[in-house]
Amino acid sequence: MEPYTLRRTASTRMTLRVAADGSLRVRAPWLVPGFVIDRFVESNAGWIRAQRAQLPPAEPVLPRSVEVWGRTFDLEIVSPGRLPRVELDPQAGRLILRVPAIWGPERRRRVLDQWEKALVETAVAEALPRWERVTGLKADGWTVKRLRSRWGSCRPATRSLVFNARLGALPPECLDYVIVHELTHLVEPSHNARFHALVEGWFPQAPRARALLRAFGRVGSGVSPDLPATGGGGTEPPGPR
Repeated sequence: MEPYTLRRTASTRMTLRVAADGSLRVRAPWLVPGFVIDRFVESNAGWIRAQRAQLPPAEPVLPRSVEVWGRTFDLEIVSPGRLPRVELDPQAGRLILRVPAIWGPERRRRVLDQWEKALVETAVAEALPRWERVTGLKADGWTVKRLRSRWGSCRPATRSLVFNARLGALPPECLDYVIVHELTHLVEPSHNARFHALVEGWFPQAPRARALLRAFGRVGSGVSPDLPATGGGGTEPPGPR
């Protein structure tokens, strides 16, 4: 019997849908017993196969390993059929992704992305005040997002900063560099000589961190290594500036 997601409704009829990830969604009246729903799904096996055949090719499977703060962890997927969660086991060198068995690659990836975003949010909340004290600069607000073309950005007019959630894959010094970089844009919007002097004065490891960011962009991080910044300050992984 194929697994399916059941939703009880006030409707008087049962309906069956094949989702984009190939999983089954069933709607059934409240009083219809489970064995009747099972038979309904089984009787539509041919229709289900036909619907799945029309779906676009499945997205690539999840990677076998995941980078967390510059360290590689083996990805282990466990499907206990309960609420999703991620568990990091540094001692064993593994990252455990617990998800319902019927979830496809897209939903599993979404859980990992949300976990990585929360990881970076926690790190920024700890590190930003420290670098504000070092630089004497203060941001009025910040957020973490999955950016496509930058590691971070600064809006001097609102004194707000944005950080890329993918920073959670890189060594912690990269996050420190991006924080200092974006804070510096509060007093110097361009990437001129003064800007770089300020950044490297506060964070001498800046050249190494920049090289790590560029290298990560070239190996498929989803952050283009070639796209220049436009419309204000931003930390990008392009070539030498």
